[in-house]
Amino acid sequence: MPSILIITTSLRGNTAKMVPPVVEGITAEGVAARVCEPDAVAIADLRAADGIIIGSPTRFGGVDWRIKRLFDEVAIQGYPGPLEGKAGGAFAAGSRAGSGAELTLLNAIHLLLNHGLVIQGDPYGPHYGPVALGEPSAAVLEACRAAGGRWARLVKRLAGG
Repeated sequence: MPSILIITTSLRGNTAKMVPPVVEGITAEGVAARVCEPDAVAIADLRAADGIIIGSPTRFGGVDWRIKRLFDEVAIQGYPGPLEGKAGGAFAAGSRAGSGAELTLLNAIHLLLNHGLVIQGDPYGPHYGPVALGEPSAAVLEACRAAGGRWARLVKRLAGG
């Protein structure tokens, strides 16, 4: 069964509230989902996953430092190439409009692209990935569910299924 690794941290709990609907969307498509904090992820976990999703609070317009450190360490342990061709995506939480949440998404996508992951935008919804500004609304949680399904379908397409 294909699998997606969700690497996430949460500062005020809002990013954590986005994880369950992402997992629901993934598993509804018949893809396994595993959720881990960056400190619990080894390069073997990244290599074993068919897709890698980053969920991060906004930290000065970028991903949480632990997520950045993980991808910096992967670069030391085998870059370039060990993650090439896997599906990737991101979701983020920020405190308010102008807090840098879309910059956080782009920062996460930038990390994934540098490692050769395949990123699919959403032409019908949040183009770069779901964003919560403060407490995730029902619409944001539905966007998370939809994104999880989209990422799972991409994993299956890349795997030839």
